[in-house]
Amino acid sequence: MKQFFFSLVIPLALGLASHRAEAQTHIAPSDSTLLSETVEGNYLVRRYKITSHDDEAQFSLKYSIDASKLPALTTGNATEMTDLDEMMARIKQNPEMKISRIEITGYASPDGNPASNERLALSRAEQFRSIVESRYALPASNIQIKADAEQWQACDAAVRDSSIADKEKVLAILNSPVAESSKEQQLKAIPAAWSVMRQQILPPMRRVEMAVYYTTDRIVEVRTLIEKPKPQPAPQVVQRVCPCEGFVDDETIGIVVDMSDPDGVY
Repeated sequence: MKQFFFSLVIPLALGLASHRAEAQTHIAPSDSTLLSETVEGNYLVRRYKITSHDDEAQFSLKYSIDASKLPALTTGNATEMTDLDEMMARIKQNPEMKISRIEITGYASPDGNPASNERLALSRAEQFRSIVESRYALPASNIQIKADAEQWQACDAAVRDSSIADKEKVLAILNSPVAESSKEQQLKAIPAAWSVMRQQILPPMRRVEMAVYYTTDRIVEVRTLIEKPKPQPAPQVVQRVCPCEGFVDDETIGIVVDMSDPDGVY
């Protein structure tokens, strides 16, 4: 049988307008549910609802040092908030898209007191959850928050990609087994390196990241050509001539005629 697939409704995450949001969108595996099965002409037509689970879009917003409330929007934050606003609006307007959960993680850079950094990271997550709840009228039960006070070792990749002075020495400090507070003091003892750390490496670590997980439904039609049964061939008549002269064996009617008497009447 030949099958033909037709997608009738494709709302999916194609609706995400911004390139940034699209680049951060992850498409997950799908489930299918048979909605109907009908015969149309020579075709068996099945319609399925395809649900993709936990599609994902991510957003990241930056904070000033020691701040837990979202500051006056910088260019970067304004772009992120615009992307987030557009996505949430499309989900709200599209009945085929439903939010399954939202995860908000607050981060703090490793400079300063570790205990204070933990509280700061949590406060950033809580403050941003309040913004999301009020801005998009979402229930708190759908929003999970986490906190992560970064360790100095988390600066490793950024330092390797930078032009920081004494790079190898800085990397050795970041990855050493000494206490976190001791690492900070050692880094400050290298003024040129600390200047780069303070101005370039540490600020991006003061952030909140938000992941929106959602499901998307679409309808797919599968048309299968119904093959008609082939007609049976007609039976063939087989005749055999008897070796004895004048006899014909007709297997079709099963009659034997004796034609050996030339004077007989037949």
